[in-house]
Amino acid sequence: MSNSIETQTEILNQLLQVMHNSVDEPYDSMECIFDYYKDPDDGSVSVGEKFSYQINGEVKSEYLVYDGLMVSNLVNKLHNIMTAHTGSNWKEFILSLDEKGRAHTKFIYDES
Repeated sequence: MSNSIETQTEILNQLLQVMHNSVDEPYDSMECIFDYYKDPDDGSVSVGEKFSYQINGEVKSEYLVYDGLMVSNLVNKLHNIMTAHTGSNWKEFILSLDEKGRAHTKFIYDES
């Protein structure tokens, strides 16, 4: 069975693949901001995304293309694994792929 870090990496790779598949032209870089909210009263989860990519210095926004609840399920799973592993509770994260093909993540936490 894979460990937590491997599972997190697999999820991030799947999200990068969704991002890549959502662009129908060659791009220089891409970025998606995923937000996560869990209602404290009923436990329902809301996931949002804001996706953009860059071509020759021009930033273009696009919708992610995926089946059903795939992205929501992946983001929820990532949040649950990271919370169980580290106790961290992020509210959003940025997943990007730079011009050299390197992936980067930045997790944003509540200040409170």
